[in-house]
Amino acid sequence: MTYNKKKMLSCGVILISVLLAYICRLARPENVFMRNIADQCRNCIYLGIYCAWVIYLEKHVVHKKMRRCLTAIGCLMVFWFFVRTVKFHILHDPLGEHVCWYLYYIPMILIPVLGLAAAMFFGEKDEEKTVRRIKILLTVAVVLIVSVFTNDLHQMVFHFAKQPPFSDNDYSYGILFMVIQGWMLICLTGMEIILIRKSRIPGKKQFWLPIIPGILLLGWNIGNIFRLPFIQTFAGDMTAVCCLLMAAIYQGCILCGLIQTNNRYFELFQTSGGLDAEITDYSFQRYYHSGDFPQLSPELRSMIVNRSFVQEQGIRINHIPIRGGHLFWSEDISVLLDQYQDIREQQEELIARNRLLKKTYQKEAERRKAEEQNRLLNMIQSQTAGQLELLSQLMDELEKTESRERYNWILGKIVVVGTYLKRRKNLVLTQYTSDGNLLTMEDLRQSIAESCDSLKLCKIRAAYYVESGDVQLNADDILKCYDTFEWLVEQLSDVMHSIFYRVSQIDEDLRISVHIVSEADLRDLVSERPELKVQQEDENEWFVGCIVLRKGGSR
Repeated sequence: MTYNKKKMLSCGVILISVLLAYICRLARPENVFMRNIADQCRNCIYLGIYCAWVIYLEKHVVHKKMRRCLTAIGCLMVFWFFVRTVKFHILHDPLGEHVCWYLYYIPMILIPVLGLAAAMFFGEKDEEKTVRRIKILLTVAVVLIVSVFTNDLHQMVFHFAKQPPFSDNDYSYGILFMVIQGWMLICLTGMEIILIRKSRIPGKKQFWLPIIPGILLLGWNIGNIFRLPFIQTFAGDMTAVCCLLMAAIYQGCILCGLIQTNNRYFELFQTSGGLDAEITDYSFQRYYHSGDFPQLSPELRSMIVNRSFVQEQGIRINHIPIRGGHLFWSEDISVLLDQYQDIREQQEELIARNRLLKKTYQKEAERRKAEEQNRLLNMIQSQTAGQLELLSQLMDELEKTESRERYNWILGKIVVVGTYLKRRKNLVLTQYTSDGNLLTMEDLRQSIAESCDSLKLCKIRAAYYVESGDVQLNADDILKCYDTFEWLVEQLSDVMHSIFYRVSQIDEDLRISVHIVSEADLRDLVSERPELKVQQEDENEWFVGCIVLRKGGSR
């Protein structure tokens, strides 16, 4: 059955139900029991219509907040008819009927307000601002409802000529009743205006559908206020008329598209030629399908519910849960699978190439490391060529000597030269591993300390003083200080008895001052180094000094 046929059938059933309810109202048999049966059938018809309408709204209205407002409207209509039934068929005392009469105005005031709130929620941009406005509307509605329930105190909604208990058989309208009617009119009119302004439907040809029942409702209210006999005779049931016309307003908004619903599933699936999908219930029974969606077993469907499934032909079956069942659809991902396979092969090729490049880089790094090590070793060897030659001479002399004392002295000198070679190599390596080609005074202090300690083997007392251990200086200047110390030791080891080596920084000048105790004349022995200034301080005490660094520049 097509959607249009279903719509026509639904409209026909509702129209017939309303006609039956109206016939039950007109039928007034003399038998009281039959009259009550007809009235109860009428109430049941209306309650069934509005309950079915609530279910329809809950299932089909798309917008979530709008759906909540509309279903609340339907529930208020059911409540209104329930109160009417209680008033006319259960409570027969004047006070009970009076309270039920006031209860009518809860749905009567809230239904237009909720309709306006539904329209405001549609296409909202600032949710917080919309909620704040709706709270204001609900506050006004509550104030109006309270004014109705306190009418017996102020009688500004209804005026009663007789004394309590008041009855709705004899009353007149007050100023607040007109305010309530105007409030309802403003809310319903505002709802339709907002829906029309927010609508995206081209043409806007059927927007008159909700206007017709709105005009009828306005005319009925005017006729009821003036108590026209025609209204009292043919449309005197306020609950039935107001609920029918208000429901017609909202249903008219649905029919002309102002309120969006998700109808016509079957036509949608049949016309979507590029979509292979199906909708099933929770037991996987098919209700709607389109295209060439494959037949799947319940076991396979259970697997797809947990995780997407790819068939051999490259067809992936997807799933999402929906209200009342499942939605399955298929998509051809064979092209994507081929591309994925190509990407995977390229990835493996890149991994292999990266591995080869990594090995090549490691080999290149090892080669460069070896070259750098050889360069440093060659540089150290060229800078210490004199000490290496001296070691060779001392080793030859050590093999030839027969004196034990001479043997120990030569051995001590070998240790002094070897200590210098070791410490100088460490200084060079530290120089090239540090940033900025710098060495600290602490590096110099450690080197001189070890060399002074080795001089004990040559029966030479050695002491030192190095100032500012954390100060960083040019590595060449530090090496020059240590080379000067070693040169003095090598030249004077045969004639000196003690040495005090001092390195200090005075006014940005790096100065070397050496105090040596020796019986020989040192001026001839150090004449090869003109930068060294030699002075004799006492009979056997000599002072040797020089400036290595002056005002940040090497000398």
